[in-house]
Amino acid sequence: MSAEAASQQPVLVIRPSLGWRALDLRELWSYRELLGIFVWRDLKVRYRQTVLGALWIVGQPLLSMILFTLLFHRVAHFQAEGGTPYPLFVLSGVLIWNLVANGIQRAGNSLIGSSFLISKVYFPRLIIPLSNVMTEVVDFGVAALLLAALMIWYRALPGLTVLLLPVVVLLACVTALGAGLWIAALNIEYRDIRVAVPFVFQLGMYVTPIVYPLTAIPARWRWLAVANPMTGIVQTFRASLLDLPVPGIALAWSAAAALLLLISGGFYFRRVERRFADIL
Repeated sequence: MSAEAASQQPVLVIRPSLGWRALDLRELWSYRELLGIFVWRDLKVRYRQTVLGALWIVGQPLLSMILFTLLFHRVAHFQAEGGTPYPLFVLSGVLIWNLVANGIQRAGNSLIGSSFLISKVYFPRLIIPLSNVMTEVVDFGVAALLLAALMIWYRALPGLTVLLLPVVVLLACVTALGAGLWIAALNIEYRDIRVAVPFVFQLGMYVTPIVYPLTAIPARWRWLAVANPMTGIVQTFRASLLDLPVPGIALAWSAAAALLLLISGGFYFRRVERRFADIL
């Protein structure tokens, strides 16, 4: 190619953006195949390069259910609402809590774990935390087989509220992704956040009605529990499977909080995205 022809070729200049940026969902959609590759890679690593594989995904909530049943049902005499068997009550809460908590933690640490990619090639960085949340959904589906088996054992059949099941699972994923985007972006500059997050979730599990019913909280303080966005998610997940009353107010608040987290987290993530490669 002559020098004159080379000079006529278009030149693409990539510069970091300034200020707030749009989410650009069209660009994210154009990289959907890469998203699938990331999810498949994570699943292969998680299930192939482990000794127990899927058994650990099921064994962890099973052990939690047994421990909580012994401590809070047998010793503390907590009862499940609606006459639900306590092991079912606890396991359903643990499963949906793990989906959100593990999704947030994996998404929050995902950028640091993928620093070798971020510093070498361009692609929408939103794909990294999104793929981690999607991988967690697969783990949730595997662990849910234990809940299905326990429901058969106790002959607990869901009612029409089962139609809410995909809605509440989607709501849990939106919550995990929104909070995960905030933590992932903050984690780049403030590495001590990754140390504080597990402690927050350990505390959060006990202020969310997972091992105890909402009715165990005194009526004058119950609004504080409902203000926790995870309360609506946990309560609705139980209602969808165990034919319990749907908590309308708590569900509406959880949906609003999840949407606010996703939008604000997405815009903040895009705002600081230009500094990821330099800091990592």
